[in-house]
Amino acid sequence: MKNRYTLFFALLAGTLLVLFANVFVQDRMAAIVKEDKLVDENFAAEGTPPIVAFSTMALGGFRGIIADILWIRAGDLQQKGKYYELVQLSDWILKLQPKFSAAASHMGWNMAYNVSVACKRPEDRWRWVRRGIQLMQDAVTMNPNDPLVYQELGWIYQHKLGNVLDDAQRFYKETMARDLIFLYGKHYPDWEAWAASPATEEALRERFPADHPTWLAIMEYNQGDLERLFGEFRLNGGLPKELKEKLKPEDASVLDYYFRRKWLKKDWNVEPETILAVNREYGDLDWLLPESFAIYWAHVGRGYTEGRDQLPLTRMILQSLVATFNYGRMLLPKENEVSSFFMLVPNTDVIDATRKLYKEVMSSDTYAHSPFEALYENFLIDSIVTLYTYSQKEAASKLYQELRTETKNGNSRNMTLDQFVLNEFEDDLVSGDFKQIGNELEGLLFTSCMLIGYGDREAAADHLALAKRVYDAYARQHTDVDRVSLPPFSEMKARTARAIIENYPPEIANRIRAELEEDLKKQEQSAANAGGSGADQEAAGQ
Repeated sequence: MKNRYTLFFALLAGTLLVLFANVFVQDRMAAIVKEDKLVDENFAAEGTPPIVAFSTMALGGFRGIIADILWIRAGDLQQKGKYYELVQLSDWILKLQPKFSAAASHMGWNMAYNVSVACKRPEDRWRWVRRGIQLMQDAVTMNPNDPLVYQELGWIYQHKLGNVLDDAQRFYKETMARDLIFLYGKHYPDWEAWAASPATEEALRERFPADHPTWLAIMEYNQGDLERLFGEFRLNGGLPKELKEKLKPEDASVLDYYFRRKWLKKDWNVEPETILAVNREYGDLDWLLPESFAIYWAHVGRGYTEGRDQLPLTRMILQSLVATFNYGRMLLPKENEVSSFFMLVPNTDVIDATRKLYKEVMSSDTYAHSPFEALYENFLIDSIVTLYTYSQKEAASKLYQELRTETKNGNSRNMTLDQFVLNEFEDDLVSGDFKQIGNELEGLLFTSCMLIGYGDREAAADHLALAKRVYDAYARQHTDVDRVSLPPFSEMKARTARAIIENYPPEIANRIRAELEEDLKKQEQSAANAGGSGADQEAAGQ
């Protein structure tokens, strides 16, 4: 019995000694962290969520042990396909190790990629992709000076949502756009007005002091409870009608911008001031699309790369700008209303910024042995053709002169702009087979008809004119070969239009029908005559 008491007091004394020693060790470790700037002091002072601050103070060095246990548990749950508890565990791990950005990047990537593809329904996949994004947004908040978290977050937008490798990618784009347009209130917000709006509740109260009619109206509506009003705003997509009717339009607009920017920050961790800066730097982006957010995060991350490798973020911006150039505008059948029938078309506003960034990269010693020069030349060629076919021939002509004077193969291009654009298609005309030419023409005609359906008649006319030139060039080269002759051009156009009319919503179909009514009637008559001739021949045979 005496030995037991002796052992107990010995263990107790040892424990007290270890705890007493830990005080001195902890103080020394805290001093080292501060001296070597291992912790972002601004984050520690202002940006720390309460639960993170509590766990840091209460658990101290034991946080790492607990996080390791949770990591093991998370891996076990994933192997068993029990994903929903994984969300909570990942959240706890991030709060226990807020400055371990590599861990956050892995967890966000794991949810957006590994867990999402284990689901069959696009809705379930999107839920996991969105959760991965939200986890990375939290990591950005907790690691604002670490370029890695910006790169990993931008990658999910660029690759998972923007690329076409996932068979649910159109659903992702549609759902993301629908959520965002509900938040924005319309497709193209006035970002300058957003940036000028009150950013905090204190700024809002300064704009509307206690005796201001707007604040009095809010007090009458719900006793000045802005959080509850914010909840209603998010639910309805705007101010409650009962409150809005009591406000002056300009005051209602200020309140509307305040809640929308708060909503944007809460759900997407994005600031309108930075969106405005990104638009000014790279061109007006379509902020329904994932490439715009990839550019946003890479742009912000580049601001923290002093003394570090900037190439990954620069490459992300450049790749996303090229993708934006190719399909960076979302056309909707109904204005401000997203549906699965959206169409992605080039955004030519980013051409100048993309050229500038290419030149910046090529002039840097860091990228001296990279393939950027060839990529830049190909980008110029694509830009010229796109500008030409989207009613911007003057801009296309200027780029063509640059292509001829500033690239290695420029001297070989001694032709007019019209000849150059057609020449880009003539390789297929010479070497392509009948099926390839037919597909290329149908692609141009399809784009032309769709642009009519979405209301861009000028670009539609340019695509149609180019399709006719390709058609005529092919016909001239195959005048003596009946077996590879194409149907009449008007028939090809009408057939393409009819396929769209039969499969797309009335908003699109009616515009095409109205614009191409004459060609459609001719095609119907031709089909009727062909059917009649076949019937006559069959009757004669009998």
